[in-house]
Amino acid sequence: IKLETYHNWSQVIDIILASLEFFHDASNVEDDLQNKVNDWLGNFEGFGLLFTVLPSEIYQYFLLNYFHIIKTLHLQEDEDMYSHNNMSFQVDDDIQIQMRNPIPYQDAFHRLKTLYELESGGLPFSDLIPMIEVKFLQLAGGPKDQERRKILLIKFKSSYSKFNFIAKFTIEKKRLRRTLAEIAAEVVGQMVEDSKDLEIPDTLKEVVSDKIVDAEWVSY
Repeated sequence: IKLETYHNWSQVIDIILASLEFFHDASNVEDDLQNKVNDWLGNFEGFGLLFTVLPSEIYQYFLLNYFHIIKTLHLQEDEDMYSHNNMSFQVDDDIQIQMRNPIPYQDAFHRLKTLYELESGGLPFSDLIPMIEVKFLQLAGGPKDQERRKILLIKFKSSYSKFNFIAKFTIEKKRLRRTLAEIAAEVVGQMVEDSKDLEIPDTLKEVVSDKIVDAEWVSY
């Protein structure tokens, strides 16, 4: 399976961008991302990726029972009762469930988790979630503009499968120099660690704070 195109990574990208918004320390971001991706995999929104990396016997178990639960709930017959909020759930190369509203399918997902924990003798569903390791890497060498680019690796290590995989993201932070204030704040941001004590208007302190974060990103 080529996971790069098989899975929609947009939600993972959103998680990454949210963690990077106030970048100060790479290790803190790594820890934050590990926790957030782990939580995401254990929820309905992340089940598509988790489902993909499960061993074949567990994969088949979830596939059969998921469709059985959907049929039991008569979700497809009752679709028109829900709003027209489109959502799709990819479970295989040739199988894709189209949904108008994710809420009833979330109910099916939670029932599936409960069923698994009952039939597995009390093994928690969370045990299926692979261990997450996140690492920031700086691009070595190359032109100076490469210093704004970083490599982010997210490693998924499953104890239930002999296969692990690494998702690789290239992240580039744009250099914003749209106004004289931003150009001046960039210089100041490279010289100070905090804008609170600067004798400048509060509106400019916000710009300097952004440039301090920017300088920390570049220097990492």
